Amino acid sequence: MAQPPREPAREPLTPEDLNWWYSDQPRQRNTMAMLMLLDRPPDPERLRANAWRAVQAVPRLDQRVVDAPFDMALPRWERDPTFDLDFHLRRYSLHAGVDAENELSELFHSIGPIYERPFDRARPLWELIEIDRPDGRSALFCRLHHSIADGVGANAVLGALTDAERDGDPAPPPPEESPGTWPEPSFAALVARAIRDRMSDDFGRARSMGRAMQDLVRNPSRMLDLARGGAELSETFFNSSRAHLDRYGRARRLGGLAIPFEPLRAARKRLGGRTVELLMTGVAGAMGEWHRSRGRGDAETVLTTVPVNLRPRDNQGLDTHVGNRLTAHIFHLPIAVRDPRERFALIHQMFEEHADAPALEVFANFSHMLALLPRRLHRAAVLASGSSMDLIVTNIPGVPVTRFIAGAEITAAYPIAPIVPHCPVSVALYGYRDQLFIGLDADGTAMAELDDFCEMLERSFAELVEAA
Repeated sequence: MAQPPREPAREPLTPEDLNWWYSDQPRQRNTMAMLMLLDRPPDPERLRANAWRAVQAVPRLDQRVVDAPFDMALPRWERDPTFDLDFHLRRYSLHAGVDAENELSELFHSIGPIYERPFDRARPLWELIEIDRPDGRSALFCRLHHSIADGVGANAVLGALTDAERDGDPAPPPPEESPGTWPEPSFAALVARAIRDRMSDDFGRARSMGRAMQDLVRNPSRMLDLARGGAELSETFFNSSRAHLDRYGRARRLGGLAIPFEPLRAARKRLGGRTVELLMTGVAGAMGEWHRSRGRGDAETVLTTVPVNLRPRDNQGLDTHVGNRLTAHIFHLPIAVRDPRERFALIHQMFEEHADAPALEVFANFSHMLALLPRRLHRAAVLASGSSMDLIVTNIPGVPVTRFIAGAEITAAYPIAPIVPHCPVSVALYGYRDQLFIGLDADGTAMAELDDFCEMLERSFAELVEAA
């Protein structure tokens, strides 16, 4: 039975979502993705039905972003009246003759240009691409704009798209209906609606500002904390490391590797500390080797962003909500220290010092302050704040159990996170079943030999486990 059409919904982008929408431009494509390897091709009809189930469960998947004329008001999420499910589903084939040893590298090479291309901004901002692999296997490449969700929020899409069993109850098929007609409201109607939206936006901002002022009056010490946090962030941004790159481009090189979890768990127990500290120690070792191999051995640290999710821990799995709920640690990650244990101790100390740092709250409020700026100033501020970054490392809470999609078992899941200009690579970490999957998004100009960096990462984690 066909689902009744949902009532048109219009809601402004949150300040966090707005950052990703406004700052997206040719030098910085704010796309996040996941490459899933499957043990067999998914059933085409079931895959289409699962995609429709995800659209029904996650409203952002059939909504587009609509800008107000002259940016009179904030952009709005609105249901796409011309939504066409099949536009967002694609199927490609990996060319014949690829040997098993080089298949994963060739697969990443093939999806790099797909990941790099911009979304059609008149449609919902996502794609699901099936890729035929040799020996009757398959892969799925799911990409979506970061304004829809952060890494944890994307788990909501994964949860709606996949199943707990290979032969579970199939999802209902999508209704057989043609896409709707393209609406063409008059310019006067668009301006009138934008004026109403602007009044609503200003009222909401005034209310939020009033609550913030009340909070500061009740807790005067918070003003000092915020001032300290702002000073810490400013000092961090304006004291860039010697690893900062002058050459960068727009081509993206994707890659990835998998590391068994059990040795990492054992190493963490022996060393103490948090899992994220262990992961950062491995990444720092590889970044140090990469800089030394490129004649930049004088670089002692890299200015690193580590996103921190603000959702409760019990709301970070497959039943979470989409959207962006982030703050971030920003610190100078030591890369010149070659001894893994010594490097881990330094990183552990840094995380201890940053655990309750005021800068975390300031960074979270930074998005709300930027949302008050006009689009051009907003974009310039985001680019200026991100252009001093040397490295992005995001640890996304994963799924410890096997998932299936349209009758196929997901055997691997490589996450991909965007980078910013001057940053050679972003490292995304995702735990699935008993392995840590590491996805890499590299600047093709700054880090053209991505396979070399993959090998360095593998060596660095092996040395860390052995040292522990």
